[in-house]
Amino acid sequence: MNINNSNNNFGEPPPPYSFNNSPLSSSPLGPPTLNNSNGINNNNGNNNNTNNTNNQFESMINLKSQNSFQNIKEVKLFNNNIEREMYENLAELYSIIKVTEHLEKAYIRDDVSPKDYTTACSKLIAQFKSSQTLLKDQVANVGQFMKDYDLNCKAAFDRLVIKGFPSTLEHNTNESSTDSAMAKNVAEAVQLFITTMDSIRLKLVSVDGIYPLLSDLMESLNRNQWLGPTFEGKEKIKNWISILNQMKATDELDDDQSRQLLFDLDNSYNIFYKAIKS
Repeated sequence: MNINNSNNNFGEPPPPYSFNNSPLSSSPLGPPTLNNSNGINNNNGNNNNTNNTNNQFESMINLKSQNSFQNIKEVKLFNNNIEREMYENLAELYSIIKVTEHLEKAYIRDDVSPKDYTTACSKLIAQFKSSQTLLKDQVANVGQFMKDYDLNCKAAFDRLVIKGFPSTLEHNTNESSTDSAMAKNVAEAVQLFITTMDSIRLKLVSVDGIYPLLSDLMESLNRNQWLGPTFEGKEKIKNWISILNQMKATDELDDDQSRQLLFDLDNSYNIFYKAIKS
C-alpha cells in the first residue's frame, strides 16, 4: 500500500513540490515565485538597475557642481594701486582705534604701568593724527567711520578724538618728590613754556607743530606734583590740546587763535613762576 496515497485518502494536502525538485526562491517583497525556473534569484538585476540610477544621479550632481564653480567670479576690493592704498589706510585707522580701546581698558584694570601707558598712548595718538591726514578725503567724520564699521569703542573715541592726550597727562600719576627731581621738572617746564611761546611768536602755528609742544608741556607740568590738581595753567593747556585735536594736522591757527594761545601760555607761565618763588 502506498503511504502517500493513504494519506491523501484522509484529505491531507500533498507535500509541496517544485517543478525542478528544488526549493522555491523567495521574492524580496513577497512569497516564493516561479518566475525563475532555474531557481536563480532576480535580485542582481534589480541591484544593477539601482546602481545605474545612482551613478546617473551622481553624474548629474557633479556636472551641476562644476558648472556652479565655473560661474563663480573673483571679487576684487581694488582695481588699482590708489584704491589699494586707500583700503590699507582705512585698515590702519580701524586697527588704531581698536588698539587704543584695548589700551584704555588695560590701563583702567591696572594691567599696564602709567609709564608704558603714556608711551603707547602718545604713539597711538600721533599715528591717529597721521592717519587722519592720509584719509582726509575719505573719512571726514571719525564718528561716522566708527558707526559704519560697527566700532563700539567709546574710550578710544574720547581719547583720540575728544581729548587727544593720554590719561596720565590729565591726572597726575608720578610719585617722585625728591629735591633734585623737582628742580629738573621745574627747569623742563620753564624750557617748554618758552619754546612753545617762541614758536607762536615766529608764526609756526601749524597743528602738527604746536600740538607736540603743548603735549610735552602738559606732561612736564604733571610731573611737578607740588602744583596741585587745581593749577589754572594745566586746565588752559588741556583745553587747547582738545581744540587742536579737532583740527587736521595740516591746519594752522589763525591770528586770533594764535594771539589767544600766546596770551594763555604767557599767563600760565607767570602763575607757574610765582608758584616757584613761593
